[in-house]
Amino acid sequence: MEPKITVIVPVYNVEKYLPECLDSLAGQTYKNLQVLVVNDGSTDSSPQIIEDYVRRFPDRFAQLNKPNGGLSDARNFAIGKAEGEWIAFLDSDDWADPEYYAKMAEVMARGADVVVSDIEYFYENGQPSWIMPGLNPHVFDSPIKEAFLSPMFAWNKLYRADFFTQKHYRYPVGTWYEDIPVTMPIFAQSQTIGIQHEARIHYRQREGSIMSVTKSERLKEIFPVMKQVRDQFAEMGLSERYHDELEYLHIEHLRRSPLTSELKAMSDAVMEEFYPNWKKNSYIRNLGWKDQLFLKTFGSLTLPLYKHVIH
Repeated sequence: MEPKITVIVPVYNVEKYLPECLDSLAGQTYKNLQVLVVNDGSTDSSPQIIEDYVRRFPDRFAQLNKPNGGLSDARNFAIGKAEGEWIAFLDSDDWADPEYYAKMAEVMARGADVVVSDIEYFYENGQPSWIMPGLNPHVFDSPIKEAFLSPMFAWNKLYRADFFTQKHYRYPVGTWYEDIPVTMPIFAQSQTIGIQHEARIHYRQREGSIMSVTKSERLKEIFPVMKQVRDQFAEMGLSERYHDELEYLHIEHLRRSPLTSELKAMSDAVMEEFYPNWKKNSYIRNLGWKDQLFLKTFGSLTLPLYKHVIH
């Protein structure tokens, strides 16, 4: 019998989008699928929508209810109830093509520890969709390094369940950027990373979504997340082996993002302490010329100009 896949779907007040998400899971061609839909204290009709799918597809869907605790808390709550040998996550306003998990399972069955898929960015406002590669398209000297420079999303991946059930990885609660300190160490401890080069998962871009907000005090939350990653790699004894990749992760999140004066000062302090020679990072050359120019001339005088040019 094919291995069971558990898909965890956190839900909070997404009645407008939830049926499309759950329809996509009900229609999956992969048969041995357990879908744990976590009602994270919703106050709209989302719980009733979940109940309807459990009633109609009792062999596939299960509803879990808990007080509101946020995305990470909902994921963590469901992990302990997962029955699958493999675990996946799907956000409740996104959806997957019918063959998505079957295609991911085909790659996983060839001995991968994690499988990554390409992603379609879908815009509600009519802006053309585009494809983001699941793994960085540039050539590196190891698949692990390639993965480190790729999107850190939890939901375009299929994982061996023992990363969560035996190594006990859990998503940090109450912070943005929660995928990074789980995805990075899982990549580091994987022997084989597989890729499914078809964008069969669709990432909805909508007004008001968490990560579409760029001017917020919560952008500061990247700093403790980066510290957690540095501490994880130090504990694993991998800080030196993956120095350039960790440095680039910091460049990506602390240098290329929009920065207020306060955030720039915080970023300056971190980079000066841990990665003082970051402008020489070899991965910068893989960026477009505007990004390269911005990073190589990064400073208080150029920042206001390039914020408009790049972003």
